[in-house]
Amino acid sequence: MLDASEQKSFEERFTLIRTLEKNQLLSPEQSIGATITTACGGSFFTCMGQTFFVKQISRYQETSEDYSHMLDYEVHELTCLCMETGKTVYFEWEYDDELEVTKTIESIKFSQLTDDNGEKIDHDDLDQIVEDEDMVIYQGKKFWYEDDWAAIYQREETSEKKEPVYFYEFQEENQPLFLTIERWAQSSKDSSHGRSKKEYQIFISQPVSPGEITLITKGAK
Repeated sequence: MLDASEQKSFEERFTLIRTLEKNQLLSPEQSIGATITTACGGSFFTCMGQTFFVKQISRYQETSEDYSHMLDYEVHELTCLCMETGKTVYFEWEYDDELEVTKTIESIKFSQLTDDNGEKIDHDDLDQIVEDEDMVIYQGKKFWYEDDWAAIYQREETSEKKEPVYFYEFQEENQPLFLTIERWAQSSKDSSHGRSKKEYQIFISQPVSPGEITLITKGAK
């Protein structure tokens, strides 16, 4: 017997499947020319043997370090529901000479990271790590500093709400895995210091070949 959360997940996926109509499906010819860049809210696509429903598409627009003006680089994030597992999975795509796609495989905490001496690190160590172009270690894997940059996050194109976020990006030395630390500025204020509180989120992701993604429908919007 399913528990309440499993039952809710099953019902959500079942309802989504029932929304599929034959006239929404892409023909084999249309699928050949479609990539993840043409997916939108309501799209279905397959990737590595699983089927995903696109719940939301958001965008990160690179800015100057102080967020005062926009730059050309941007990353698109697809919040997806895996139809087989009911889990939320994030895909990101960007153009950096060519189309690049990544898939988030897990979310971790600062307490799971250490430096090369086995000492735990936290957000206070990030600036020094960037300055030294050093590494962080997660489960015995070494992730070397690659880049850091500021961006404005916009949840869906129609949303007027925009949030500043700062990225610290690392790459595993032997395997193509990525570790990304996101620093978010919270709207709430620290009354004792009068400064915005910051929230950190950390993700492990893996590259996905664009050719491994097959659009089933383009979606409703």
